[in-house]
Amino acid sequence: MENSDRHIIAQVEGVLSQDPRVRLHNSQLLVGSQGGYVTLQGKVPTVAAKRVAVRLAGGVEGVKSVHDELRVETPNPMGDLEIAEHIRRSFVAERNIEEAQIDIETDTRGGVILRGSVRSLVQVRLCEVLSWWVRGVTDVRNLLVVHPPEEDNDEELKDNLTTIMEKDFLVDPKKFRIEVRESVVTLRGQVGSEIEKDAAEKDCWYTPGVIDVVNQLQVG
Repeated sequence: MENSDRHIIAQVEGVLSQDPRVRLHNSQLLVGSQGGYVTLQGKVPTVAAKRVAVRLAGGVEGVKSVHDELRVETPNPMGDLEIAEHIRRSFVAERNIEEAQIDIETDTRGGVILRGSVRSLVQVRLCEVLSWWVRGVTDVRNLLVVHPPEEDNDEELKDNLTTIMEKDFLVDPKKFRIEVRESVVTLRGQVGSEIEKDAAEKDCWYTPGVIDVVNQLQVG
């Protein structure tokens, strides 16, 4: 291994260890580098940890790209066929998704790959969130494309998050505000329980395009 790669690995591990969401010292996350191309492997406790780890690693000087092979720990794994069937049913139940145009692939470790064409960005995001909601899913690779293409922006992301949370029975987005600035989501307002507060934040992290979440929701 080149000294430059050793330096990059040390820098990435240092950055990850400073963020409490990643919990590097309590996870099974391994950092590799070859010519500045970084690979993150192993298990992390949450989707937030997965997203944050990839973003932070990509910001380290000398890193050319980050290959994400992280899996989210799940206490109740299901078989790959069962996971695929649950996802397929959730797509069929969602009127805004053309399930027939989406191919769902699963592996034996809870990983999901979504392929196909949809009509809007909200469908791309909703498909990924619905997949993450299925028990036992450890990774989602969302390869869906929008046809015809749509422009993405903060307002679009905010509207998509509202749509997603309206479908989550644990969350009532009418109670609080969703603010988006440069893809960073801030949640403000009051909710009825810690469960709702946590669920609202998780829905943000499940949504592709969100780069960070600031949860300022108050329980009362």
